[in-house]
Amino acid sequence: MIDNFIDKGIVNTFNLITGKSTYEEIIAESNGPGGGTIFFVFPEDEPDNEDLDTMIDYFVETEEYEKCAVLTKLKNNDE
Repeated sequence: MIDNFIDKGIVNTFNLITGKSTYEEIIAESNGPGGGTIFFVFPEDEPDNEDLDTMIDYFVETEEYEKCAVLTKLKNNDE
């Protein structure tokens, strides 16, 4: 259960910060406000390098290397 919770939060944040989904789309997919929508980073906040590193580490563990590359590029653009 916790793994699914972590996965959903990181994936939702990834989709939001990369523009793959809007906040409204993510909410709608989770059956509306309070319907279990979670984020790794609050939607109104910008992820910092530590947040991006944590997300990269997670996607390395799940072998989603394309997502790692996207996040690394975002991180490098901020430096």
